[in-house]
Amino acid sequence: MINLASLFTKEAIVRYLKSLPVLKTPVMDTIFTDRPLHPLPVVGADMITEVAHALPVVRRGSPSIAAGSDAGEFAFYEPLPVRPHKMVTGQDLNNLKILNGGGKDAWAQGKTDLLRRIVRRTTEGLCAASLSGSFTWPIQLESGGFETWSIDFGSPESVTPSKLLDESGAALKDIYVICQAMEEALEENGYGSTNEIWAGKSAYEQIFTIAEASKTTAKIRVELTDEGINVGGYLIKRRAEKIRNPETKAMTPVVPLKDMMMIATDAGHKMPYCAVDDLEANLQAMPLFIKPIVMKDPSGYKLVGESKPFPIPNVKGICTATVLS
Repeated sequence: MINLASLFTKEAIVRYLKSLPVLKTPVMDTIFTDRPLHPLPVVGADMITEVAHALPVVRRGSPSIAAGSDAGEFAFYEPLPVRPHKMVTGQDLNNLKILNGGGKDAWAQGKTDLLRRIVRRTTEGLCAASLSGSFTWPIQLESGGFETWSIDFGSPESVTPSKLLDESGAALKDIYVICQAMEEALEENGYGSTNEIWAGKSAYEQIFTIAEASKTTAKIRVELTDEGINVGGYLIKRRAEKIRNPETKAMTPVVPLKDMMMIATDAGHKMPYCAVDDLEANLQAMPLFIKPIVMKDPSGYKLVGESKPFPIPNVKGICTATVLS
């Protein structure tokens, strides 16, 4: 008999993950870089970074000043698990018998890779959807139908351009003014020392057109680079990726086609991995847990992966602008 449990211990999974190539997920990689292991199945709203403003000083010996608002409320979010599985048939197990230890590890690493890619893509979808300040995601029911999981973090900041970029006469200055207005909105909330500026597909194409046709001046310089378009020190990046809805199969852009988005990377956006609901995982938090379950009909194993990521954007560190008509 092949003992699959020995191929999917916690230590083995960590070893496989370290050996596999890095998966590129731009929203996770750029915005949700803080990914703590959270030992609880729920997340307190206090994990979201509060707005930091300057305070007055006090006289020596005077009482301290509250660092933030004390509303007396404490809310919890309940993360839901990502739980894909892959069947391993009796035929697969028979074939495994002819492999040596290294071959079995390579086979197990391949199964781990499949499950981690599914979990990673789902997590990236949740991260991208959360940047709008709220997200809805389908919940698969045992009956085969769907329910909806909805989370609301609040509304991001927004600015309204005085001139849209597809209006007649739109120039570099108008791009610069939009970026400046978004940056100021974030700075008013105490953030914005480091920013990511993303443009949807149509918005980026229009910015590129303006930049390409412009004549650089000493006041506003423009540079077209592999990373994006630098306008007066603001590096605008193309963000044309789409999120696939698992229920409807509809594709939604990470950044709406006509929009720009500025995200303060110093605003404390987090994505904790919460404790998974599995006794064999000791109810611990981990990015990915995999366990084999014996199946009788058909004979074989079901490899079940589980992860409980929960992106928490700080909406006070996000600003959007619709720049095209």
